[in-house]
Amino acid sequence: MTQIAGQTPSVLFSRLTPGAHIPPHRGMLNCRLICHLPLIVPDNCWLRVGSETRKWREGELMIFDDSFEHEAKNDSAETRIILLFDIWRPELTADEQTGISKIFETIATFTHLPEA
Repeated sequence: MTQIAGQTPSVLFSRLTPGAHIPPHRGMLNCRLICHLPLIVPDNCWLRVGSETRKWREGELMIFDDSFEHEAKNDSAETRIILLFDIWRPELTADEQTGISKIFETIATFTHLPEA
C-alpha cells in the first residue's frame, strides 16, 4: 500500500446508490494503482477506464491506473458497495516509493502553512 504521511494509505468503502453516477475524472498521480474489491454488486453497475467499460463481479479484484479518465455508474435499483484502496505501481523500487512519499510530504508542509 502507498505510504504518504497525512495522505495515504487510503482505504474506504465506496457506496454507490441506485441511479448514481460518478462523472468522468482523473487522478493526479500515476505512481499508484487503484484497487476495487466488489462486495455487493447488483446487475447494471459498471466502471469505465479510458475506452474500456467493465462490470464489477463480487469478489473479483479490479486494479487500474486512475490517472486515466474513468467514471462509474449504478444503473440498478440496489446499492453497490466496494472496498477501495490504493497500492504502489509494482515497477517502482522501494527507493522510488520513499522518494515519491518525501516529495508529497514536503509539498504538504508548504500547502498547509498556518495563517499569519
